[in-house]
Amino acid sequence: MHEEEGFSIWFFVGIMLAIYGPIVLIANIPGLSTSQNPHVVLEELHAGVWWGILLTILGAIFLYLHWPGKQPSVLDEKDNNILSNEMEEQK
Repeated sequence: MHEEEGFSIWFFVGIMLAIYGPIVLIANIPGLSTSQNPHVVLEELHAGVWWGILLTILGAIFLYLHWPGKQPSVLDEKDNNILSNEMEEQK
């Protein structure tokens, strides 16, 4: 059985994270300079900024690991094994 070449789902996850991360980060930058809501507990930690940074970094990692044309990663091999087992069961 030959394996089909295509995009890994993890590549698209990386694209989504790499897009949403900067959006969340940029949307929360104005909150760094002003205290907009004094009733929010732990507002001084600026969780939105940290989440934006984290999403951007995770998106970059996923894009690097699952870029099309690279050697398949462990996750891609497991996905292919699951799909091939399902196809054999359907026969």
